[in-house]
Amino acid sequence: MTDFNLNLLQPGLIDHKEWTDDNGMNNAIRINGLGAPRAFYTPVLREILFPDTSYGEDYAVSLAISRRYKIGRIYDSIYFCRRWEGNTDSNLPIEKVNQNNFYKDKIRTLEIAARKKMNNR
Repeated sequence: MTDFNLNLLQPGLIDHKEWTDDNGMNNAIRINGLGAPRAFYTPVLREILFPDTSYGEDYAVSLAISRRYKIGRIYDSIYFCRRWEGNTDSNLPIEKVNQNNFYKDKIRTLEIAARKKMNNR
């Protein structure tokens, strides 16, 4: 991770080592986001309902896709993650961090319910 001028910021390389094939299809529920970059296959994306918000919609759609499809993953570092002032997750007050985490918990709760319903068919 770097600042806008490409100076290294802590924690440095974000490698998402927690994302493994061994963790299975529910791995995305166990983590707080899938990282970037992301790409979605348009025909699949058009079939999925997901929130139209300014935070967390990428996580919600990723969870919905991973309910039915295996998510691919690139394990090598291929880009710089630039953090700039005003980024949605940079230097937030604890109240905003808690609000964001609560929202993602809600997304996960809804996703678990959808997976249970799918498995009971």
